[in-house]
Amino acid sequence: ERLHREAGVPFAAGTHWHSRFGHLVSYGAGYYGYLYAQVFAADIWSSCMSANINSTSSSSSLREGGTKIWKEMLIHGGGKDPKKMLKVVLGRDPSVEPFFEGISER
Repeated sequence: ERLHREAGVPFAAGTHWHSRFGHLVSYGAGYYGYLYAQVFAADIWSSCMSANINSTSSSSSLREGGTKIWKEMLIHGGGKDPKKMLKVVLGRDPSVEPFFEGISER
C-alpha cells in the first residue's frame, strides 16, 4: 500500500501491484520518457554536432549546429509539433541508430 500511497495511484484490495499498470505512471514512465529523449538527443548530436568537432573550423561549425538547433527547435518551446521540428533539424526522419552506436561504444 505504501507504493500506491507515494505514487498517487489508489490501491485496489485483492490485487497485486505488478499485475497492474500503476507502477508505469510513476518511476517507470519517467525512466522510459528519459530514455526516449536520449534517443532523440543522440540523433541530433550525431547529425548537427559530432561531425563538426573534428573540423578545422570547429568553433564556427559547432556554432552553426547550435544555432540551427536553437532557431529550428528550441526557440519555439511547445509551440510547434516536436516531430516536425525534429525532422527540420535533422533533414530526415529520426533514427535510433546513433543511440545504439553510442551505447555500443561504452
